Amino acid sequence: MQGTGYQWNELDSDFAAFLLKTLPLALMIVNDAAKIEVINEAAQNIFNISNEEAYLKKCGNILKCINANTPEGCGECIVCQKCILRKSVFEALSGKVVSRNKGTFHVFHQGQVKVMTLLVTASPIQYEKRTMVIVIAEDVSLITQLQGLIPICSVCHRIHDEKGEWMGLEEYLMKNSEAELTHDICPVCSDKMRLKHTLSK
Repeated sequence: MQGTGYQWNELDSDFAAFLLKTLPLALMIVNDAAKIEVINEAAQNIFNISNEEAYLKKCGNILKCINANTPEGCGECIVCQKCILRKSVFEALSGKVVSRNKGTFHVFHQGQVKVMTLLVTASPIQYEKRTMVIVIAEDVSLITQLQGLIPICSVCHRIHDEKGEWMGLEEYLMKNSEAELTHDICPVCSDKMRLKHTLSK
């Protein structure tokens, strides 16, 4: 492999298809008209659309973005000029690699408008002498919406998550946010430890 261009003929086609299908991140191959050629199973699950339904649709249509539902359609209304997904695809088509651009989308979900936050990574690939874009979309909606009432035990301080499970605060934050936790000692605990150490002598 050279540079950022992915050469499909360098991998056995069966293995490449296996990777595309089973990658646990939502992956889309977008053509130079910014339309979907194929999406993997993770993308089908996240966006609740089949590969056949997604074929040659614009990204906003598979997201069910409210702006794709306007008379102008996906990519054509004024708001679309700021769309991170659209911008990332076109940057990749121009040869750039885009890594984890964060964008917020208002999408239709079960008859309601919901806010979906995606981290978008896009990279150009060459396939049969055509420039296309491989797009990975990470749904970080839960991460960015850690707000409102989160039940926490008043004794052990474990969190009651949306699945009904109780887990430690540290584990909850690591599962539901991009934060990387490190250990430190606050001044109050430091003083307590110092006092305890002094008294133990």
